[in-house]
Amino acid sequence: MPDKAVFFVIQHALELLHDGERESLFLCNHLRLPLLLTDDLDARDAAKKLGITPVGSLGIVVRAFRLGELSMAQAERCLRQLHEQSSLFLTSAVVESAIE
Repeated sequence: MPDKAVFFVIQHALELLHDGERESLFLCNHLRLPLLLTDDLDARDAAKKLGITPVGSLGIVVRAFRLGELSMAQAERCLRQLHEQSSLFLTSAVVESAIE
């Protein structure tokens, strides 16, 4: 990790995050990118503290639907698969709320 990134990690107390999350947060901050795609709760919290909007898998599916990239049926299928087949912690209520 370059010196700037190491300093960033220390300055923002990100040492407990995995390398990928730390580097992603550094790049978002350094390149002034407004979004971080992650499902990691600690990375999401860190992003918020840095003024970066975290977007998880559920949010990506919802945005793809809103942009017309997925039909309602495709989005609903993706959301249900996230709930049933992934390791993400998503309750049925959250999935149903996203579908509505």
